Amino acid sequence: MVQLTFLGAMCEVGASGMVLENQSSRVLMDYGASTEVTPARPPLPCGKVSSVILSHAHVDHCGSLPMVTKESNAPIFAAPCTREITEMLLYDSLKINMQAAGTLEGASLPFVKDDVKRTVSNFRDIPYRRPFSLPGGSRATLFDAGHIPGSAMTLVEMDGKNFLYAGNYNGIDTRLLKKCDLDLPRVDYLITESTYSDRDHPDRRSQEKELVEMVEQTVGNGGIALIPSFAVGRAQELLLILEQEGIDYPVFMDGMAKKASTIINRHKEQLRDPKELDDTLRKVKYVTTQQHRAKVVKEPCAIITTSGMLSGGPTNSYMKMLHDDDNSSLILTGWQAHDSPGKLLLETGRYINEEEKVDVEVRMRVRRLDFSAHIGRTDMWNFIKQLNPKTTFCVHGDHTEEFARELNEKGFNAVAPIANDRIFKF
Repeated sequence: MVQLTFLGAMCEVGASGMVLENQSSRVLMDYGASTEVTPARPPLPCGKVSSVILSHAHVDHCGSLPMVTKESNAPIFAAPCTREITEMLLYDSLKINMQAAGTLEGASLPFVKDDVKRTVSNFRDIPYRRPFSLPGGSRATLFDAGHIPGSAMTLVEMDGKNFLYAGNYNGIDTRLLKKCDLDLPRVDYLITESTYSDRDHPDRRSQEKELVEMVEQTVGNGGIALIPSFAVGRAQELLLILEQEGIDYPVFMDGMAKKASTIINRHKEQLRDPKELDDTLRKVKYVTTQQHRAKVVKEPCAIITTSGMLSGGPTNSYMKMLHDDDNSSLILTGWQAHDSPGKLLLETGRYINEEEKVDVEVRMRVRRLDFSAHIGRTDMWNFIKQLNPKTTFCVHGDHTEEFARELNEKGFNAVAPIANDRIFKF
C-alpha cells in the first residue's frame, strides 16, 4: 500500500509539502514556508523521512527544510543549481528570522546556522531525465519544469504506481528558459499546482514590448525605471529582455539578484541559450552600497532589484528616494501577495512598509506587468489531458476546489486536499 499525505499548500499558495510512503520508504517532497513576515510552516512529518526531493529553490517550497534535517538526516535530491540557490535563500531567511525574533542567540528560531549547514550538506545533485534510486527501494526521475533554473517535476515509482509531482511548472518558453518537459512516461497519479487554474496569462511578447516601451519612455525623459523583481529567474529574464531589445541606457542590478545571477550562470546547461546570459551579465552594472544607490538615482537609468513585492531588499531604499518623482516609473513584474507592500501600493497608491515604518504617497508612474513563471489555465488543461492520470490532486492555489470540480465535470477524477481530508491510500 502507498500513502500520500499533504502537509501544506492546500487551497492556498505557500508552505508546500507532502509525504509519499510505503512500508520501506518515506519520501518528503518539498517543505516550504509562507512569504509572510512571520512565516507559516507545514506540520512536521510524523516520524523520520528516508529521503527528500525538492522541486525548486523558492522559499514556499524549501524554506523549512532545516527543520526536517534536525529530525531526519535524510538525503535531499534536487536538480543541479537548486542546492546553491537554496543555500542562499535559507541563510537570508535565517537572517530575517533573527531580526524578527530580536536575537542573535538562536532563541525562539525555527532553525539556526548549523541546521542550514547540515541541510546544504545533505543535497545530492540529480540531472534531468536520469532515474535514481531512493532509500527503501523506490525510484525517481526529475524532469525540467521550466519554472526557474533547477526547477523539476518529480516522477516517483512506488509499488508499481507512478506519481508525478509537477511542482511549479511553466507551459511557455521565456527568454531565459525552455518550457516544461512534455515527453513524460505513464502517470497514474498527478499532483499539480493550481496557481492560475482560473485564467491565462497575457501574451508574453506583449508584456515584453510594454516593459521595453516603458523603460525607454521613462529613461529617455530623464527618469529612473525601477523594476522590482524576484531574485531567481525573473531578474535574469528581465535583464535578457532589455539587452536583446537593444535598450541603450545604463542598466543596474541590485540586491540578491546579483548573487542569484552568478549561481545561475554557473549552470548554463539549464538555460535556453547558455551563452546569452553570460554575455549580458558582463554588461550590467552592479550596485553594492547605499552610497552607490544614492549616486545611481541621480542619472537616468533602469534598475532591476529585489524584492519583487517591495517587502525587503534595496527596493525600500529606492522607494524612499523616488516615491515622489513623477518623472520616474515603478514597473511591477510579478505576483503580489496579500498585504505585501506591492499589493497595497496597487490598491491605495501609497508605499506602506510597516517593517521600515514608511507610509508615503507614490507619484511615480506605476505599471504592473505579468511575467509569471507558472503555467496558465489552457496549458494546464492540456497538460492534464495529455497525461490522463487516474487521479489529479489540485494544490498550490486559491481556487483548488473549483478547479477540481471542473475537472470532475469534464470526466477526470480530481481531488483538492483540505486540512481534514489530506491522507490518501492507493
